[in-house]
Amino acid sequence: MIYNFSGGVELEVILERNTSIPDVQSEFNRRNIKGWHLKVDGSVRNGMEAASMPFADCQTARDSIADVCDALNHMGCTIDVKCGLHVHIGNAPLNDNVSPDQYTRDSIEKMSRTGRVHLDHAEPFDDAVIRDIAIRYTQSASLPNGINAMLSPSRRNNKWARLTPVARLQECTTIKEMEIASQIGRTTYCRKYSAINFKAWSERGTIEFRQHQGSIEVEKIWNWFLFITDLYKQTLNNRFSSGTQTTVTDTPAIAPFRAGGRIIDQYNLMRQVGGATTRDIMLITGCSETSARRGATEIRDRLERNGFPRSAVIQHDQISNGHQYGDGTDLNGYEIALQVTVQATGAALIPDNQIGNASIWAGVSDDQYAWWQNRIAEHALRG
Repeated sequence: MIYNFSGGVELEVILERNTSIPDVQSEFNRRNIKGWHLKVDGSVRNGMEAASMPFADCQTARDSIADVCDALNHMGCTIDVKCGLHVHIGNAPLNDNVSPDQYTRDSIEKMSRTGRVHLDHAEPFDDAVIRDIAIRYTQSASLPNGINAMLSPSRRNNKWARLTPVARLQECTTIKEMEIASQIGRTTYCRKYSAINFKAWSERGTIEFRQHQGSIEVEKIWNWFLFITDLYKQTLNNRFSSGTQTTVTDTPAIAPFRAGGRIIDQYNLMRQVGGATTRDIMLITGCSETSARRGATEIRDRLERNGFPRSAVIQHDQISNGHQYGDGTDLNGYEIALQVTVQATGAALIPDNQIGNASIWAGVSDDQYAWWQNRIAEHALRG
């Protein structure tokens, strides 16, 4: 399927001494550059951010970025290691009946006339799609031609664009959980300062990629935008299926809880053939009968949040455990099925024996691949 995406860029630059944002706006007006918003950027001294209207992959969008880069260079704007290039990708593809060029032209017109975002989108992506893109992006960081190698050293552990650990992302199933995972011990406000800003989903209807170093060169900006959209295309076209899927899948062999303690021990007792009686759980963990029952409910709820049916946790009464009624309520028990049948509607990962390559380079054109490998080599020479 052909997917077209809306996106936008934010260019952080340093103004030349004695040059103001109104001066730059006047130059934009003189050049008839429309759809861009200029504002103060507090992350650098005398900083300014030029934020584009949403656009799609077309020559009109590239030309607009080229015009802005020419204007910024003409006005003496510069960048340093503190500047960043942020790319936003909309949380839904464009509608099938709108071309990338028409969407971009309509977006420029609406942003110029009203200051508002133009919307012509289909249904939002499933959270699982964004999770797959984020994991693929982040997993590549340590590879010799992965994300970190593609970018300048100043952006590899930058406080304004930190990578969220892959293990944290793998624990998540929703955008909100990914947003919280990206906090990494910092304040809630700092969730946006991650390499992938999931907070933008609820605030702006986008996912923001913040890791690229600042640039006012159209080729670098455009190729980064194309690289990000290629990540989306590979996941959507070759790693996910849509509709209703019925699959038989293992329940997690490792308890899906981060914290240690009784709940993990109870999970392991329950996830065996026949499960465990409440009495066994109490004996092994030292908890009360009420706590054992509460733990079984918590486990059922967690598995359900992770996409498993509530029937994954089986409750056994005294009779099924080989006892008689009246022998004691603690002889009831709980079992986590080793395998369950899952039926879901929406996007789902293709089975392992059919799924497309998880590499960040899968689906990237030969020309784009060669361009990026040259950039990686340039960064390596500079150390």
